[in-house]
Amino acid sequence: MVKKRIAFVLLAVLSVSGFAQKSKVNAAWRGLTDYQATLKEKPDVSYLIKAKEAIDAAEANEETKNNPKTHIYRTQIYYEVFKSNLKAEEEKASATAGDKKARMEIAYSNVSTKEIIEAIKSMEFVKAKSKDASAFQELLTTGLSMIDDLNNLAVGYYKGKKYDEASDYFENSFNLSGMLNQGRKDTVSLFNASLSAQKAKNYSKVVKINQRMIDEKMANASTYQYLYNAKVNTQDTVSALTTLQEGRKLYPNDMTLLNLETDYFLQRGKQQESVNNLLIALEKDPNNAILHLIVANTYDNMANPKTKGPDGKDKDMDKPENFSELFGKAEEHYKKTVELKPSNPDYSFNALYNLGALYYNYGTYMYNKEMNDATIAKLASKQREITARSTEQYKKAIPYFEDALTFKGDDNSTLQSLRRLYLLVGNETKAAEITAKLNKGK
Repeated sequence: MVKKRIAFVLLAVLSVSGFAQKSKVNAAWRGLTDYQATLKEKPDVSYLIKAKEAIDAAEANEETKNNPKTHIYRTQIYYEVFKSNLKAEEEKASATAGDKKARMEIAYSNVSTKEIIEAIKSMEFVKAKSKDASAFQELLTTGLSMIDDLNNLAVGYYKGKKYDEASDYFENSFNLSGMLNQGRKDTVSLFNASLSAQKAKNYSKVVKINQRMIDEKMANASTYQYLYNAKVNTQDTVSALTTLQEGRKLYPNDMTLLNLETDYFLQRGKQQESVNNLLIALEKDPNNAILHLIVANTYDNMANPKTKGPDGKDKDMDKPENFSELFGKAEEHYKKTVELKPSNPDYSFNALYNLGALYYNYGTYMYNKEMNDATIAKLASKQREITARSTEQYKKAIPYFEDALTFKGDDNSTLQSLRRLYLLVGNETKAAEITAKLNKGK
């Protein structure tokens, strides 16, 4: 009899304990509704404090912690705490900002976000654990209001140049919107999350967000641009190239992706691949002087390849078999750049200087090669002929170096080159003028 009685008493204690914990949930609900009833006049925060204490106790107890009802109330209570704190921050801001919009921006940038983040966690719990769809429906109005606050938080942090935090709130807004709208995707929020992460130079986050956009079928050409740049900044060059190739395949007409790929090839010495892309770009924009200049320079480098010598200086390599073809294309595109008269004077100077150098270097190469090829017996008779052909190239170079000086009259490299050319063609008077100018500049 005694043993049975003890068991009965223990059972009674357990029942009372379980009831006590469930009463915490009810107390949280009562505190919440009492607090909300005061909002139209003067909010009585004491009700909200009691509600939070009760729901914290219920959430910490094994009997009620996994009850969807607990988390429905927890979502609403924690969100009300957030809004109450936000209101307090707005009132503080009134001392320095009279405008409502300015006050709210200050408030959003200063308010604690712990409570709204906890509210989101409880909402996610209800969505994942509740078997009754109507349970989650109770939170729709609350959730929609939370999305507005998350976006305002993100904007506030963005304007305050706290870009990393702004990215997080934009992404939270995206997640919550997807949860409430049954899979409909708020593309703008996720794009803003990516933009904020870029401003923060948090490239690993940029990679994560843009990869998510691809995985969720939300990507556009810009997604691949941002993802590529972020991977380059994290030194993941192999994956960066894969991303670029995927983007080019999906968006073959996007000029930014084309330019990124071209730049990638140029930096790695893949000149033919670069030219192929550049020519595609020129088909779409035939009067783009900068593109013509880059094409000319690439063909020039292909025609006149160099390598680093033991002393670290550039050393000429053997000319390629299609040298004449490459030379002609470099000449063509340099001339086109000059003809188009780029708005940036540096581009005009570079085109003129490089075209002059193209002829100058070719004349020197031609002279040295043919003199080396000539037999000793025929050297004397050939020298005049070889010199004449080289001089033709020198004479072509001179006007372009002279025109280059109209953009940069004191450029030492141009002046030195022009003086040598004047001497090579026998114009000692002009050479002396350049010498005087160089000496004056010392």
